[in-house]
Order: sequence, then structure tokens, then C-alpha cells
Amino acid sequence: MISWKMTTLSAGLAMLAPMGHAVAADLPVKAPAAVPVAGLFWAEAEVLAWTVKGDRLPPLVTTSPVGTPLAQTGVLGFPTTSVLFGDSSVNGAWRAGGRLRAGYWFDPSRSRGIEASVFGLGDVSTGFTANSAATPIIARPFFDAFLNQQSANFVAIPGLTSGNIAINETSRFYGAGALYRQDVGMWANMRVSALIGYRYLHSSDHLSITSQTTILPGNLFAGAAFGVTDSFRAGSDFHGVDLGLAGQWQSERWTLEWRGKVALGGNFNNADINGTTAITLAGVTTTSLGGLLAQSSNIGSYSQTRFAVVPEFSLKLGYQLAPQWRLFAGYDVLYWTDVQRVGGLIDLAVNPNLIPPAAPGGPQRPAPLFNTSPLLAQGFSFGARYNY
Repeated sequence: MISWKMTTLSAGLAMLAPMGHAVAADLPVKAPAAVPVAGLFWAEAEVLAWTVKGDRLPPLVTTSPVGTPLAQTGVLGFPTTSVLFGDSSVNGAWRAGGRLRAGYWFDPSRSRGIEASVFGLGDVSTGFTANSAATPIIARPFFDAFLNQQSANFVAIPGLTSGNIAINETSRFYGAGALYRQDVGMWANMRVSALIGYRYLHSSDHLSITSQTTILPGNLFAGAAFGVTDSFRAGSDFHGVDLGLAGQWQSERWTLEWRGKVALGGNFNNADINGTTAITLAGVTTTSLGGLLAQSSNIGSYSQTRFAVVPEFSLKLGYQLAPQWRLFAGYDVLYWTDVQRVGGLIDLAVNPNLIPPAAPGGPQRPAPLFNTSPLLAQGFSFGARYNY
């Protein structure tokens, strides 16, 4: 009886085939679309092209047309005064850099893992020079805290002094971090993971201002030379807890990844201010503490700690070349609050009595300032990922 039923069933299936009804066992099987990824260890190397918000500097060098009254020459607020350097942001150009990431998955399904990363951008500098041969009038503006009015210090002025000035600011930016990653679910064919870890960031600026002034013949103390130097260093180091989400969508060889994080922690801000004046008279040089914007009232080392927030978002498009290799291009944007920049250290209010050779009297200005500002960094990345 059983043999007869099996024979009848086989005959029935054979009759269906010519009528256009395929048997399930004969249907073609489609190969998986995604390229398998090998290995639980992985590493990435990226080339970065980023911009970082520039440091805002106050007016540092001014000039006026020859013949301008001395009381107005180089002084801010007069229509004849123009700013040669400052009153703008510096070091906001594109920077090249690199980033390295490496990680390990704890299970073959890659639902739990750890990773570490480090990045750095190349230092960027902005320089300015001027001399009396090309620019007859060179002045350094300040607010006279003793007389309560705008004023200027002359580096070069026709008939009185000749001289030159050189200014340079260098900026640096880098960071590192470590994360633990845990899958939390699938939404719209996208794998989503939770992130928790540690974040470190560093930003620093160094500004130097150096001028040389010589009194011309025919004036009192003719031949006397003054070398003035102001130096400002500012830095911020962030340490905090990193929290966020990451998602990955894959279609055949293409992958689209996004990552949103926010780090909460402390900014350890620091500053170093120094200034000197070297006076050469009759062949004898005497060096005194204090320049123009760096005086005994603000020279020194300072530090402060502030709460800071660092949100970050990144997007990455990748193509799987082989089970072990993936190429990708991405975009990152990072916002960091309460960063100490050099521009936030400079006090343009100066008591002229403190300028060497100093005389007593008047307020203690310039004062040590700690004005912070947010830092925005963003740009593109290009790199490769290797699984092993």
C-alpha cells in the first residue's frame, strides 16, 4: 500500500512540471549578496583633510599715512588708522592629518567589541612681518589704562625711529579615545550599536610678537635700540566619558556607517605669558621684565578647570574589495566647548607706567584673562580597513 502511494505521488509531481509548476527542490538558490568579512581583529588607517576654527586675535599692528598727527598715528578709532595684522581669525585653513583605529570583536556575530583610536592634524602657522623701509609707520595699538583712552606704541615713525616687527602664531590639534561597542537591535535593515568609552583632546596655540626699534639721529638718545618681545601660550586638554550610537547598513559590497557621540568631562586649560624688553644704550644692553602686552601685571603661568561638552558626528561610505579589505570615504564634524585660545589671553588695556623702564603708579593692566571659546573641527577622511 505504501509503495503504491509513493509511486502515485511521484507521477503527480512529474505531471505538474510540464504545466509550468516548478518543484521547490528544483528552484535556483540565490547566493548571499554580502561579501563575508574575515577575522575578529580589524584595523583602519585614514588620511584626514580637516579645518579647525581659527584663533580670533585683537588688532596687533596698525599704520597711518605719513603726516598724520602723532596723537592719532596708529591709534584705533581714527579714520586714518588701518590694521595691518590682527582683528581677525588666524590658522583656520585646511590641515592634513591622519587617524588610526583598531579593534576586536568578542564573538563571531560581531555583536560586542572594543576599539581604540588616535588622530592628529599637522601644525598650522600664520606669520606677519613689516619694516620701516616698506612701511614707514608701524604702530602697536593699545588702550591706555592710565589716561583711559586709545593709544599706540611706535615701532617705526619717519624722522623719529626706524624698526621692524615679526609676529607668528602656531596651532596644534590632536586626540585619542577608546570605546566598548554593544549591539542593541536592527531597524530598517540597519544594525545599531551602543557606545561607551573615554575621550581625550588637545588644542594649543603659541603667539610670539617681536619688534626692533632704533632712535634716529637728531633725536634725544639717538642710536638707542629697543628689542621688545611678547609671548603667549594657550592650551586645553579634555578628558571625558564618551557616549553614543553607531549604525551600519550593508547592500552587497557597499556599506554605509554613521556614528553620533557626545563626550562629557573637564577642560584643563592653561596659559603661559612672558615678555621682555632689551634696551641698548651706548653699547650696553639691559634686559627688563615686560614687553608691551605682557607686563609684570599678567606675566606668569595660569590654569583653570571647566566642564566641557564634545558632540561629534561621522558618516562613512565603504566598498568591500575582498573579505579582508574595505575602502571608504567619510566626513566628520566635532564641536568642543570652552577651549582656551591665545586670543582669549590678550588684554589690550595697558598701563604705560609698567612699560620698561617702568615708573610707579596706575592700574595693574594688562590683566591675566581667561576668555574661552568653542572650537569647531570638520572635514573629510579617506582610508582602508583590514580584517585579520
